[in-house]
Amino acid sequence: MDGNKINRWLTLAANVGVLAGLVLVSLQIRQNTAITRAQIENDYFLADMQLELAMMGEDPAASWITAVYAPDELTPRDAAVVDRYFNYGLVQVQRLQRMNELGLADEEWVDRVDYLRWHLGNEVGRRWWEYSKEGFSAEFVTTVEESLSISEFQGNQQLLDALRARETPEG
Repeated sequence: MDGNKINRWLTLAANVGVLAGLVLVSLQIRQNTAITRAQIENDYFLADMQLELAMMGEDPAASWITAVYAPDELTPRDAAVVDRYFNYGLVQVQRLQRMNELGLADEEWVDRVDYLRWHLGNEVGRRWWEYSKEGFSAEFVTTVEESLSISEFQGNQQLLDALRARETPEG
């Protein structure tokens, strides 16, 4: 009789162990699925960024300099190049935001939004943002606009001019 009791308890313990194992396997599958989903989303953003870079061509700086110093002289090619440049900056931030939502990046994506003040720190960039912001979430638009509100339209030009300035030795 004692042998039957022991067998029943061992059978019960074994069944509980099997159930616990199944729960752990289920949790691991769920975690792996979430990681795979995040990797696929991250790959999408990276592919989008690669496309943006390719579409900017070999010399995006020339078009960007035109946008900074002579916005009224932008050619259709220049406009296409800076459009991709501006979008590239936003895709970077959106990628970090999404990875944060998935628990794979910290809250520093909000600090990265401040980088957009440089990306959009010219008249053409601000016009681009006004036109393009409709395609983004309200939270994202608010975050970007808070960052942009503390900068000037001519931030790019002011910095580049400061880099170019030469002090003359006092004589």
